Amino acid sequence: MKLNGFVLIVMYLSSCLLSCFADEASINLHYKGNHGTHNEYYPPADMPEVYFDEEDMEIIIEADGFADYYIVNIVSQVSMQSVIYTQISGYGDSIDVSSLPDAYYRIVITSSNNNVYEGYFTIESE
Repeated sequence: MKLNGFVLIVMYLSSCLLSCFADEASINLHYKGNHGTHNEYYPPADMPEVYFDEEDMEIIIEADGFADYYIVNIVSQVSMQSVIYTQISGYGDSIDVSSLPDAYYRIVITSSNNNVYEGYFTIESE
């Protein structure tokens, strides 16, 4: 009886945890290098983690302070125009994208250390 109750609790907590993260999709960033001659096999320590929260319509950028700041440029892949251009803290921030139309977007993040990261996300209405 105790084991069945434990299994049920674990299953319930797992489903709650999964549902909490269901609306946040990770944006896979690629290290594009920097503008100097600095070449590394592994991404630099200032590479942030980026998520697209479809429910709140925001991009969430998490960083550890290895950079003083990040320049974030979101470009529509339809028009090839920059639609959001902003600077955020080296510890990350969130960016409201609720005003953007449904489309495919490229996000380019440049650290204060001149490292460039790039990823893609899609906004789709339901």
